[in-house]
Amino acid sequence: MAELRDIPAYVLLGDPGSGKTTAFETECEALGEEACKVDARDFLELSLKEHPEWRGKTLFVDGLDEVRVGVSDVRKPIDRLRKRLEKLGRPRFRLSCREADWLGNNDWKRLETVSPDAKVTVLRLDPLTESETVRILENKGIKDPRAFMENVSERRIDGLLQNPLTLKLLVTIITRSEQWPESRLQTFEKACSILVREHNEEHENTSQSANTYQLLDAAGRLCAVQLISGIKGYMRSTGDRDADFPSLTEIQYENPELRQSVLSTKLFKAETGSLNRFCPIHRHVGEFLGARYLARLIEGGLPASRVLSLITGEDGIVVTELRGLTAWLAAHSKSARSVLIDRDPVGVGLYGDIRGFTLEEREALLKALNREASRFGTIEIAHAFGPLAAPDMEPALRDVLSNRSRETEQQTFVDFVLRILCEGAAVPGISDLLYGIVRDETRWPAINALALNAFVGCDDEERQIRTLKSLLMDVEAGCVSDPDNELLGILLWHLFPEELSTSEIWNYGATGDHEGSPLGYYSAFWETGLAQKSSPAQIAELLDALSERRSLSGSDRRNGPRLEHFPPMLLAKGLECHGDRLDVERLYAWLDAFRWAHHYLDQDVGEIRSWLEQRPDIQKKVTLEGLKPNLESDDLSYRALEIQEGLFDASPPTDFGVWCLTKALAMASRKPRVAEHLLELAWRCHSEQRGHEGLSLEILEKHAIRDQLLMRRLTQLRGPGDSQQGDRVEDRDRSRSQYIEQRTEQEEQWLDQLRSNETALRENRAAPALLHELARIYFRNFYSFNAGDAPGALEKRLRGEAGLINAAAIGLQSTI
Repeated sequence: MAELRDIPAYVLLGDPGSGKTTAFETECEALGEEACKVDARDFLELSLKEHPEWRGKTLFVDGLDEVRVGVSDVRKPIDRLRKRLEKLGRPRFRLSCREADWLGNNDWKRLETVSPDAKVTVLRLDPLTESETVRILENKGIKDPRAFMENVSERRIDGLLQNPLTLKLLVTIITRSEQWPESRLQTFEKACSILVREHNEEHENTSQSANTYQLLDAAGRLCAVQLISGIKGYMRSTGDRDADFPSLTEIQYENPELRQSVLSTKLFKAETGSLNRFCPIHRHVGEFLGARYLARLIEGGLPASRVLSLITGEDGIVVTELRGLTAWLAAHSKSARSVLIDRDPVGVGLYGDIRGFTLEEREALLKALNREASRFGTIEIAHAFGPLAAPDMEPALRDVLSNRSRETEQQTFVDFVLRILCEGAAVPGISDLLYGIVRDETRWPAINALALNAFVGCDDEERQIRTLKSLLMDVEAGCVSDPDNELLGILLWHLFPEELSTSEIWNYGATGDHEGSPLGYYSAFWETGLAQKSSPAQIAELLDALSERRSLSGSDRRNGPRLEHFPPMLLAKGLECHGDRLDVERLYAWLDAFRWAHHYLDQDVGEIRSWLEQRPDIQKKVTLEGLKPNLESDDLSYRALEIQEGLFDASPPTDFGVWCLTKALAMASRKPRVAEHLLELAWRCHSEQRGHEGLSLEILEKHAIRDQLLMRRLTQLRGPGDSQQGDRVEDRDRSRSQYIEQRTEQEEQWLDQLRSNETALRENRAAPALLHELARIYFRNFYSFNAGDAPGALEKRLRGEAGLINAAAIGLQSTI
């Protein structure tokens, strides 16, 4: 997010507990006095005159979803927000909102009218990645994060790992009770039970007589009143009246003593800068506890309709502000569930827990979701509806998947249902139907791919393998449509390496006939899956095969893999596992097969470069090996470039110049062209002051004078060159310092051009010519390592321009 600070206005979307407020607090703190964070409710209700700190600042307005009160028109809060921003002179602003409560283009266009540059960027907080989850678990004291995650996966509650709030609740449960929850509802119940008993020491004695159930009930009462009334929290003791923080004494409860006690538990936190104002530790926790209390009232005889009348709008629809509360109420209360399923099916699943629903209730939920299909394009919600994928749901799922309509809304809903099937349990009874969808050309290609993913795991394993192999043959033969190679990518993921050997896999490599979306399964398999799924022995086999096929990539596009599709990760792993035991010929072949990636900025190339830099003797052997095929070539300059690229521009050994000079003298009579080239390398070490330990001009002359050919070449290198060599030799042998100066000037001019177009790149208005140049540089060579070039110069300078790289990436992504 630090790279997005130059954007005048943006909206940050995310699920409950995903970290929107924390992100705003971090960014606001980083900007210091230039920024101000304010709750959306305060921003809309408080006087502008009383808050001069809002003027002239970047405003972080947190919680749009919490101010969409029960009015007939949910657009009104946005309109009120716009009026406030207009009165403040259209300042820079950031706005957060739960993703499912964002009204998409409707909100977007209205906000653009009050943005400083008439643009609003919409961002989404990504779910935690696996590596991020591991890091958080380690920081929380989990000794074996992988085993922890496997336990979660076995219980099919993986979604809890991707959200910071629910991940922390899981850790709380396991570290305190070692009892694994079986659902999202159990996770909140167990975590709240633990937190309510962990009192601050000074309040420990006030509730010793109360049991956990009583404390949770009291906390639920406070949370329910807070959410329904729209207040922020409570004052623990009497003081100045505050409409947003009423005193606890104003809240009626059957056991008044517990009101004070429960406020001192870890379920509540003090407002920043206050010792007397308290609110729930997180809104989502408050929604769970409030719904739990309301469900208890309904069970005790209060009509569910009375409760629903408090939390729905004039039209009977659940108000946005209370969707979390109603979702948890549906999870807790069977009496209110059917009504809430009908009124807000998306919220019921997204914010609550549907795992405990009966078959009839899940069928009703699936039907209600069908009515909401038009909204599925804006939010990723399938992960919350995994429990709908179960064997007892087969008839309902079959009805949806076998529907003959190919209208957009129906295709969208089928897409959604297939995503649910990928998230939930296997439903073997629909495997044949799924396989039919895979081959159905009247469906969207994305649906074909999703159906294949859902099919895997639904069938008997032996039969499934036969089916997948047959499908692979049909895809290759063109009998099954696969325009983006997504089916092929999924098949490779599932069949390699058990069913496709290391030699067979190259038949499906990226060629002129095999191209895929850069973000699809096919590209992902070659970029990461191939290396991750291969054993050390298989990686060696793959690298040998790739080296052997390398020559085909230019002459036989159909059978030869396009090397740029094979990630340096494969080579990095190969060097780590086998590099020190390889003979130099085999090692050179591996390095040479990947030399096209020498300019990449990623971690794997850095690992390869580091591996070579730690092995100076190997660098020397590789240099000599590279000269073997062209020992008597008239011009070795291009071969020298290939060798340098094959060494990934690693820093040369400290004594590389002296070594080259010694080898040149030893080979002068037998291999004069190679000797000349080695002398050139020694001269470059001296002129560039890289690998020049023990080398000087005097030592160069002292050795070169022993051989007439070498002395003549050294003279040419020191001077402008004689007329017989022509312009080509003059260009190649020009002064290193002059070349670096010219190259640096060109790079700076190019960077200046990029800087001047940064805004245009971010807004996707950059000239096609500039985008073309960016793409060429990004996807091919950042710079050319011809004679006299400075390896890494432009790379190092661009690394210091994170904002510029980000702008370039935005421009490229928009264009793609």
